[in-house]
Amino acid sequence: MAPPLIQLKDIALTFGGTPLLSGVELTVASSERVCLIGRNGSGKSTLLKIAAGLIEPDRGSRFVQPGATIRYLPQEPDFATYRTTLDYVEAGLGPGDDRYAAKYLLEQLGLHGDEEPARLSGGEGRRAALARVLAPSPDVLLLDEPTNHLDLPTIEWLEGELDRRRSALVLISHDRRLLSNLSRSTAWLDRGEIRQIDRGFAAFEAWRDEVLAEEEREQHKLERKIVSEEHWLRYGVSGRRKRNVYSSPARRSNRDRRTKRRRQDHAGQSSDRRDCAR
Repeated sequence: MAPPLIQLKDIALTFGGTPLLSGVELTVASSERVCLIGRNGSGKSTLLKIAAGLIEPDRGSRFVQPGATIRYLPQEPDFATYRTTLDYVEAGLGPGDDRYAAKYLLEQLGLHGDEEPARLSGGEGRRAALARVLAPSPDVLLLDEPTNHLDLPTIEWLEGELDRRRSALVLISHDRRLLSNLSRSTAWLDRGEIRQIDRGFAAFEAWRDEVLAEEEREQHKLERKIVSEEHWLRYGVSGRRKRNVYSSPARRSNRDRRTKRRRQDHAGQSSDRRDCAR
């Protein structure tokens, strides 16, 4: 089996005294398509930055296969210091990359390359950022909300472009269609930990519901066990003492006398009822 392109092991990170990630594991193999799912604030973007090598975790290790190229698309690109969009895109190329790819992708995305980055709209900035990460044809693409600010034709172009590439992909997006069409495995970041299945986003909700239902069943069993143990601790010793008392000769004698008296009382009550019936 080929070694992974990226592997995160036992990743832990705390922000402001609150644990955000706890023992997270994530492996990305060649040509793998992973959608990273989780509620807002669960740490998805932070985990993607750790995978990109931009944030150091408090604990854990990050492995990148030697020679593997990684490109990371942030939600908010930094255009500072770049004179034109072409300068910005070309800055993402490596020494051996095709310089033509930068201009070609800008044209595909509706840009000319001479735009001033400071004057770009949200959609134009997103298209320039996509051109920058796609131009080198990296081994791994880490994309954080790539369809933000894009119109439908550009989203459809992006989906087709990503689908035809051989790059491994880790994708965060609110675009359910994009996730369903591109992902082949799902990493669910929940309460600081990751669960992963070899199925795409289309299977996520049914799988999530199964996991949560099983957790609820296990929690119910645990609660019942705790209640049972607490009951035993509270009443077990006194109950054993009572059973010992009931089994003593004196107690048996008292119980026999009480039984005899009850029988006598019952016989008297029956006689009374017969007398009333007359």
